[in-house]
Order: sequence, then structure tokens, then C-alpha cells
Amino acid sequence: MNMEIEIAAYGWQSREWDRFYPEDMPADWRLDYYANEFFAVVVPYSEWSVQADDELLAWQQQVSEDFRFYWEQPCGEDVAAARLQALMADAEFAAHWGGVVDIAAVSPLPQPPFGGESLAVLRQQKNSELRPLREELEQAMAQEGSRLLVVVEAAAAETLRPARDLALLLGGG
Repeated sequence: MNMEIEIAAYGWQSREWDRFYPEDMPADWRLDYYANEFFAVVVPYSEWSVQADDELLAWQQQVSEDFRFYWEQPCGEDVAAARLQALMADAEFAAHWGGVVDIAAVSPLPQPPFGGESLAVLRQQKNSELRPLREELEQAMAQEGSRLLVVVEAAAAETLRPARDLALLLGGG
């Protein structure tokens, strides 16, 4: 089975991620720094829902063209879905579209009209050795789906880079 694997932090700007960044880095440089090492991020609903559309669109210009934003959207949030759909009219926003996920449910949301591609989600909530992480990745890859998104939370920050390296070895990014 040929599957694309993406590693994404759950957010990039909360205090919980402080240990990931150089100590003296200004907060407004964090997305640039993060995007130089990784190709995707899950934007927590609590963070994007309070931002103006202009700010969400500005984030798109801080990353490379192959970077993807996944948008957390709790199930049943119709207003959030409508807002994301409206933002899709912006070509830059659409070019960086990864998908919509409900991290609380650890599952992808139905994505029409955003795309019909299957997405499996693996949530890494704590630090683990590389071997168990590899086993979890292999199990998730066996699930139905054409893409696997590994979401690393702040408590597992030390596994972010090893997970990325493992995904690259397995053929993802």
C-alpha cells in the first residue's frame, strides 16, 4: 500500500512548545522556524477560531509552497466549516490546505466539499521510544486511507523530529 505520511505538531505557538524553539526567538518567528523543519501543522480550533481571516491568510505566506495546514474543527461546528469553506476561495489558502480533523475524536471529519481523499490520524500524546512509534505508524498505515497524519502534541515534543525522520524513511514527509 502506498501511503503519504505527514508529521504535524498540534499547534506551534503555545507556551507548551517553548522547549522546541531557541530560547531567544521572538514569538512571531515561530511559524517560519517550524515550517523550515516540517511540512504540516494542525491548527487548534481554540487558536484559529479567535483570529481574523487576514491573520489566517497571512500564515499562508510564511511557509513554503508544499507546507500544509490542517484545521481542527470539532464535530458539529457548522459555523467553523462555513468559515473554512469561505477561506478556500483564496488561492493561497487553498494551496496550503491539508484537511480538517477533530483531534478530540482523533479522526478526520467528512471533508466534502474540501476533498474526498481518505485520511488516517495517529495522535502522539507522550514521549516514546522510536521502536514503539514505528510500530504505531505501521499499524496506522494498515488502516484504510491514502494519507496518514501523525499529530504530535506538546507533551511529546521530543518525538516530533524522530517521528519526522521515521516518516521520511517510510516514504512520507
